[in-house]
Amino acid sequence: MVGMARTLGASLVALAAGLAVTWAATDGFTAFTLETARRAAALAHPAPVPALPLRFADGQLRRLADLPEQWLLVDFVYTRCTSLCLAQGSADARTMELLASEAAQGRVALVSISFDPDHDDPAALRAFIARDGAAPPGRLAAAPAATQDVARWLDAFGVVVIDDGAGGYAHNEAIGIVDPDRRLVALIDAGDPEAAVAALRVRW
Repeated sequence: MVGMARTLGASLVALAAGLAVTWAATDGFTAFTLETARRAAALAHPAPVPALPLRFADGQLRRLADLPEQWLLVDFVYTRCTSLCLAQGSADARTMELLASEAAQGRVALVSISFDPDHDDPAALRAFIARDGAAPPGRLAAAPAATQDVARWLDAFGVVVIDDGAGGYAHNEAIGIVDPDRRLVALIDAGDPEAAVAALRVRW
């Protein structure tokens, strides 16, 4: 009996330790995937976006903090993509249609940041945002001014990029909501313009 009690006690200790690790790794069982954990963290603890320069489609160097005091929707792309990024481009165009009034008033902008700055120069960025017609007010595209800054941007927004071995990249897709103080306050699913706009408007 004593041996059984010791075995049971050891098992309970091991179970408690395992639960403690799981609790810590999943933010108290509220996040069971890395993506969910990142989104929960953005909601609970808004963090400043990198104060690093971006080269925009007009050729100018600016930080996100240098843009007018407005809300930002931020997604990550590479302009040579010929698969899912095309669908995301259409979703971005629809998002700007839904936000046309607010964008014209300077209240919001949608910024696509390229994680492929070696290829995505201002000309490529201009062509990217013009794929669905003339770029509407508030539609911006940029790339990190320095290649070594790419990792900082991806990490800040929880974006994972993997070389697909065929000259392109696979990456998770989400839209970051950045407030006028330039803090990442939410990460939401890409490809759903109505949901993106609703998530933004509820914060105004």
